[in-house]
Amino acid sequence: MRRLIVVALVLVAGAACSGDGGDGAPGAPSAPSATSTSAPTAASGAGTAAPGPTEPPPAAPGLRVVSLNVLHGLFCEPATDFCDAPNRVALLLGLLEDAGCPELVGLQEIGPRQEELIVPALAGLCEGAYELVWNPEPGPDREMVLTSLPVLDERFVDLAGFPWSAHWVRVESPAGPVDFLTTHFASSANNPPCGPETCPPLCPVGVETGTCHALEVVDFLDRYADPDGITVVAGDLNQPVDHPRIRTLLDAGFVDVWTAAGNPECDPATGEGCTCCLDDESDPGVFSGTEAAYDERIDFVLVRVPARCELVLDPPGDADGDGVGTGRFAGTPVADGPGGLTFPSDHAGVQADLACA
Repeated sequence: MRRLIVVALVLVAGAACSGDGGDGAPGAPSAPSATSTSAPTAASGAGTAAPGPTEPPPAAPGLRVVSLNVLHGLFCEPATDFCDAPNRVALLLGLLEDAGCPELVGLQEIGPRQEELIVPALAGLCEGAYELVWNPEPGPDREMVLTSLPVLDERFVDLAGFPWSAHWVRVESPAGPVDFLTTHFASSANNPPCGPETCPPLCPVGVETGTCHALEVVDFLDRYADPDGITVVAGDLNQPVDHPRIRTLLDAGFVDVWTAAGNPECDPATGEGCTCCLDDESDPGVFSGTEAAYDERIDFVLVRVPARCELVLDPPGDADGDGVGTGRFAGTPVADGPGGLTFPSDHAGVQADLACA
């Protein structure tokens, strides 16, 4: 049976070692005993000779993922330039560099202004490491994938209703093939029940459009994703984890990395564990505040790994020190941001550091 381990990726192999023994660092965190893995024990020498040191196997190759709804700003006052999009984009790109340039980045709510700003900035981001994969056809709400990994295949995925869509890319990584799909599911403002003219046959008549989107994504990935690789769905799914649209993905074998890595569930009273949304996106001042008034968790990174391996997650505190833990991205105020901004979007994002071990 597939298991899930939450540990620092660089310490996976040594999780069962004592704090000061072998190659483990003193006080290194261990996975919970029910799911921990042990390094092989060195063979004892003849007679009373002391056992030789253990040489743990190398840690599984890691993969770092970031997802964020960047806010297109189409409903902001014209004088605000899409709610200060230039400074918000500059802040976002700076946060990606601060995170060590994660290998896969999924961005949602890409409008015309974001296209104008992000595309030319990529040459200077992370020393030009990123390839842009997306649908460049004009639209108000598109998805972008930025990746520093070799791209093997990609496709725009049109979802039920306008303007909802997804973008899928397959990349080659040290952990093997990865199918990455970033998407924006229907919001409450545009989420009619399905009918024969508005949704594909796989979606029952009367089901909400957002749940149809989940069915469409599962169907697409079941047909196109490599069954022996890692599959990731990342995006603003516009409902909390207990909603039928999210349950559709979980029932298809995807793991909510937020919960699996030990992050708290959203507390609307305090904002802890939440990702959405700043109070009033029409007021650009909210992006320079000192507190984030989040009260929902509707942004996700969901991962499905093949039966040959276990999903390993670096915990929220980034125990392996590679710039990305598994938890919230861009959800705390930044000091000295471009134009005095502290937040790049009305959403916080989700980041994950994962491996197939």
